[in-house]
Amino acid sequence: MIKVAIIGFNGAFGSAITGPSDLLSQSGITWNRIYGQPRRPRFMVEVVSAGGKPITCVNNLQLQPHSALETLTPPDVLIVPTIGGNIDQTLAVNPEIIAYLQQVDCTRTVISSNCTGAFFLAEAGLLEGKQATTHWGVADLFRQRYPNVLLKPEQMITQSGNILCAGGGQAWFDLCLYLVEHFVGHAAAVETAKGFVIDLGRRSQFSYVPIEARRQHSDPYVHSIQAWIDKHYVQPLSLEQLKQDHGLSVRTLIRRFKKATGDTPLAYIQAVRMEEACKLLETERVSIESIAYQVGYEDISSFSKLFKQMTGLPPSHYRERYKIRAVIT
Repeated sequence: MIKVAIIGFNGAFGSAITGPSDLLSQSGITWNRIYGQPRRPRFMVEVVSAGGKPITCVNNLQLQPHSALETLTPPDVLIVPTIGGNIDQTLAVNPEIIAYLQQVDCTRTVISSNCTGAFFLAEAGLLEGKQATTHWGVADLFRQRYPNVLLKPEQMITQSGNILCAGGGQAWFDLCLYLVEHFVGHAAAVETAKGFVIDLGRRSQFSYVPIEARRQHSDPYVHSIQAWIDKHYVQPLSLEQLKQDHGLSVRTLIRRFKKATGDTPLAYIQAVRMEEACKLLETERVSIESIAYQVGYEDISSFSKLFKQMTGLPPSHYRERYKIRAVIT
């Protein structure tokens, strides 16, 4: 039996605690029950807290942990759920959690976080020089606090050795299915996903991240470059033209742009184009070829390949998933 411990704390998202507990504890049970097969539970899940004290989640749901963090025997998997309240304050009032994370043996325990739970891992120094992801809405704050972490907010899951981070919101679905696949196997992950009626294999958060998030910085030069791209994204990007218009060398331009936004100018223009393509796929009935052309691509194959790479879905699948469904007559 694989032992999982979920660390609870005041202000955590309730679903990021109870959700992983439900999904992992029912892996090998839900699917088997449906098909009348013997139940084969794979995970033993417990919720722990500092001192074993009751916790009040951000939605005012009160939970009684199974045991105290301080007496926890090393689990196979440790999960840090989403911080639902003020991040700085939550970190400040939970030094026990940070201290515990600092002494966990990463060679024996898979340490994971969901959404803003990654701040706990970073605060404990576990993500230095490693890839991580978190909710796109706090990416700028995360980069400010932890500049040596290789933040990838567009990714749904990151893995650096035995350290896993899941993206924003309900990405604990993806994290738990990833854990099932890692510990039990692909077939078990597929069965669990089908039993819970959720998608398996989501790789990107891009379709959830508004381009506006990349404009939340204080570099006026980069703002002016972004403003130009926002108006001319259909045109081919010319770094030489940007250099002349803004009085920066190409190297300085790229360096400052990446520092401010986390992207190169080329990656940014691709993101602007893809966001516009997403909007058109969500609202328009025109062909995918027409949409590709409208956002600056003449080769439908290249457009489709890049769209899937960035959103995790082919354009046709994206359209089907996000098309308007609610029609009231």
